[in-house]
Amino acid sequence: MLGGTGLISQEIVRQLAASGDTVHVLNRGNTAAELPEGVERLTADRSGLGDMRPWIEKQHFDCLIDMIGFTEQEAAGLVNAAAGVVEHVLYCSTVDVFQKPQPSYPVIENARRLARESFPYAVGKVESEVLLEQAAESGAFELTILRPAQTYGGPNHGPVHPLGHWKYQLWRISTGRTILMHGDGTSLWSACHARDVGAAFAAAAHEPAARGRSYNLASAELVTWTRYWEIVADAFAYPRPDIVTVPSEILSRRLGDEASWLMENFRFNNVFDCTAAAVDLGFAGRTSLQDGMSETVGRHGSEWLAAGGAEAGSSYDQLTEETIAWWQERAGA
Repeated sequence: MLGGTGLISQEIVRQLAASGDTVHVLNRGNTAAELPEGVERLTADRSGLGDMRPWIEKQHFDCLIDMIGFTEQEAAGLVNAAAGVVEHVLYCSTVDVFQKPQPSYPVIENARRLARESFPYAVGKVESEVLLEQAAESGAFELTILRPAQTYGGPNHGPVHPLGHWKYQLWRISTGRTILMHGDGTSLWSACHARDVGAAFAAAAHEPAARGRSYNLASAELVTWTRYWEIVADAFAYPRPDIVTVPSEILSRRLGDEASWLMENFRFNNVFDCTAAAVDLGFAGRTSLQDGMSETVGRHGSEWLAAGGAEAGSSYDQLTEETIAWWQERAGA
């Protein structure tokens, strides 16, 4: 596995190791992680992956899983290292590769991939998918692409907020302050616990039917953004948050770069068909958002609130307060 210490990566490693697989992880060694006994950790930068080709060939790996590929150049390095020496490659992509908004929902795996040029993360994933597919078609290896939606469940992966600063948003709720939300708060979102996403990757590594396929990995539990943050507040045992909704375009003008991910991603419905993953990989969002958030908050909530409180008095805090006051005055008029 390229990676191995991230949220989804650690779940995959744990589940593969528990099933008796021999697992090696390769990363730069910058992130601490509790890996299962017997998992070998190799320290290297993936930019030198091509130089490791002779070593990879000697290992006779059944599968190589790339969790940290984000650009076409990195995908090319993967091809150079794995072509002809690794039978099966799993690539972690993202549902953000799809055109937004889609003409119809739910979004299926062969829906149009058309990431906006202004969304470089998604563009890099599209370019990587295309390059890897071309390599697979030429016989370099068999390929499986997995596209998670929002995945949560760790210390750095809690609830997302369309305007970022999610720990700060939690602090605002904890102190009874109003939070901003885009549109009218009714666009649909899907969040899946890392445990469930990791199980799909682990299954794909062993499943012959997964070869040559791509899969969406998103929870079937769809919630509005307003309901999402009500669930988050409930996980902390806080009252229902006071939410002020503002049209996305206005938030973009008021907040500038702070609203960039809102405009590229969060303002659109995120509804995906995961039937193929359910049939081939046994994938299911077994952890409800309520249970998953409550579990994660129980482990990390106090740390999140402390970090969020540190943003009190910041320029973003001031901008948020000014925007809420301005919109409430405007709406009241």
